[in-house]
Amino acid sequence: MRREKIVPEVKDLDLLERIKEIKGSHPFWGYRRVRAWLVHREKIWVNEKRVRRVMKGNGLMATQTVHKAKRASQRSKPRAERPRQYWGIDMTKFLIPVLGWVYLVVVLDWYTKKVVGWDLSLRSRASDLEI
Repeated sequence: MRREKIVPEVKDLDLLERIKEIKGSHPFWGYRRVRAWLVHREKIWVNEKRVRRVMKGNGLMATQTVHKAKRASQRSKPRAERPRQYWGIDMTKFLIPVLGWVYLVVVLDWYTKKVVGWDLSLRSRASDLEI
């Protein structure tokens, strides 16, 4: 039994043209972000499944291979060979019921794994850090 080739609807052809324009400007976007752009920016009400079907059927879902190639070309994280060579920074926030959100920023020496400096603040602003 032989299946006939399905001719896409005229609506899908219009949608395909819009998706090609969006992907031309934003080649790394997937079907979810393309659909969000269509719905929220261009006010084109379209189902996520339909956008995925149109993109997949026309070879516009190639973001996975691009990410793999990009990841392979990146250098690995440097390894510290002496103290004070590389530092790392981390920030976390936690809720204190009386005060509200409190932000803790810690700077670590990668070689010794010891705290070099820290700051505790009620605001999360880079200009307020005095480390």
